Amino acid sequence: MTNQNEPIYGGMKQVLAVSLGLFLVFLDSTVVNISLPNIMNDYEINLSVASWIINSFVLTLAILLITLGKIADFFGRRKIFLIGVIIFAISSLLCGMAPTVEVLIAARVLQGIGGAMIIPTSMMLVRTAVPAEKMGLAMGIWGAVGALAVAIGPSLGGVVTDFINWRWIFYINVPIIIVAFPFILLAFKGFKDIKSPFKLDVLGMLVISVALYFLTYAILQGEKLGWNSTTIYIYFSISILATLLFIFIEKRAKVPLVDFSIFNNKHYLGGILSNFLGGILLMGTLILLPVYLTQVKDFTTLYASFLITPLSAVMLIVAPIVGRIIDKIGYQVPMLFGYVFTVTGFIFLLKLTPDTEFPMLITMMSLLGTGLGIIMVTSVTVCTVSVSEKHVSLGSGIFATARNLGGALGVSLFVSITLSFLNQYANDIVDDGVARFENSEIPDAVKTVAIDNLKGKKDSFFEGEQKVEDFKVSKEMSDQFVAMKMEEALKQKPKTVEVNASADLEKKITAMVNTEIENIEKEVKTIQSNIRNDAQGYIVEAMTKAFWCGLLLTCLFSLSLIFLRKKHIEEGNV
Repeated sequence: MTNQNEPIYGGMKQVLAVSLGLFLVFLDSTVVNISLPNIMNDYEINLSVASWIINSFVLTLAILLITLGKIADFFGRRKIFLIGVIIFAISSLLCGMAPTVEVLIAARVLQGIGGAMIIPTSMMLVRTAVPAEKMGLAMGIWGAVGALAVAIGPSLGGVVTDFINWRWIFYINVPIIIVAFPFILLAFKGFKDIKSPFKLDVLGMLVISVALYFLTYAILQGEKLGWNSTTIYIYFSISILATLLFIFIEKRAKVPLVDFSIFNNKHYLGGILSNFLGGILLMGTLILLPVYLTQVKDFTTLYASFLITPLSAVMLIVAPIVGRIIDKIGYQVPMLFGYVFTVTGFIFLLKLTPDTEFPMLITMMSLLGTGLGIIMVTSVTVCTVSVSEKHVSLGSGIFATARNLGGALGVSLFVSITLSFLNQYANDIVDDGVARFENSEIPDAVKTVAIDNLKGKKDSFFEGEQKVEDFKVSKEMSDQFVAMKMEEALKQKPKTVEVNASADLEKKITAMVNTEIENIEKEVKTIQSNIRNDAQGYIVEAMTKAFWCGLLLTCLFSLSLIFLRKKHIEEGNV
């Protein structure tokens, strides 16, 4: 017997269809990072230029999410979603084929446009796929797919780059979309789009784009340029002024781009705050844990990316389960447990050391993944269900923008905190290392070379592979040792010593010096190894400062629970 709601709701096939589009966009937000070194080598560019391969995508998303979400109201959500998928496929092909870095960056901007069409419309289309009582499960699947894409991006990028070519991190999207597109069309069979008359607040759109551009760019460049730099202050100031101007314009617009009454909805506001926090914590943690695994545990980048899997796997498992629980008991209790698990996860991370065993690492990541999975699913569900039909596109756009900004802020914040402490610790490492060399029995000439080498690497203690290099005494220094020993030996011999005897003496002294040099090199390497161990400890200590920040932010944002006091939220609360 056919359910009478079947013509109205697209069901789980529609949820899966739009989740696939979301998966590809979120995947491309993280898959590129690990491939940057290879891209830099191919194009012969520096990191400053290469960073725009990532920043161009992030900035485009941030600027257009709200605007394209609003435009979807005029032309139809399904239509904009499908156009976004097509644009994303074409731009992925262009990224893979890019002959120059300029073409690649331009193609990434086009990818961002496609992504900005897909993200808010996918959230809207999930809302129309199932009735309110099943919304938790649907949003749980949608959220889990997005979180999975973000988490597996680095490992997938590593595999593709190592075993095929970096261009295939983009090419791979094309066959997936070609194969999936008929399924997506089938999932929308019988779907009826709700359209509004075309009335776009162009001035408001331009002003909010300026505000979001400078805000996002300041967040992305804060760690690089320095948060106290004049440039960052100017960017933040422009963003604030543009935001104030935007509010002024919107208050007087006949058809505003953003109806600020949406923020009068406490449920929606609580969801947005938790969603913003989820973006900060997820991306901040994902940027630091691989550093710990590669620079402290000395794992390869590819292996480290696989070790992050428990974080994403737990989120994937937890999300649909939490969605079902939300459908039965509401939002506050699941959100509370999400914050509890997240706090517990960060408390465990504060105990991180260079010697932390893998089972404990799995426990830490599982606790954090469980907490973030609950928070993110609960926030997306409450933000979807609590708004009225007229605010669905706006609510989706703001939600996606908040997640995007949160992710960018999380990366910059966690990296900035870690690096600021590492810069302080670098001086301590040099001082301790110099003291180790000074107190050793190593010859003064070798001490000088080793200490100069140590000071020269001060600024790179925490960059790249941190293997202990084999210290080698130069041939010139070795010859000097032999000459010095030979001179001392000859002083103790008669001046009439035969030539053959002198040659034999030199051989013996050379062999003796070589043995001494081997011992010196071993001692230097031991000291270097101890310095390396100190550096590993400092890396972890600096990371725990960032994890402290994550813990404090979680406690602060948990106050948003007061906005979710009701057991259930009626659909269309605004």
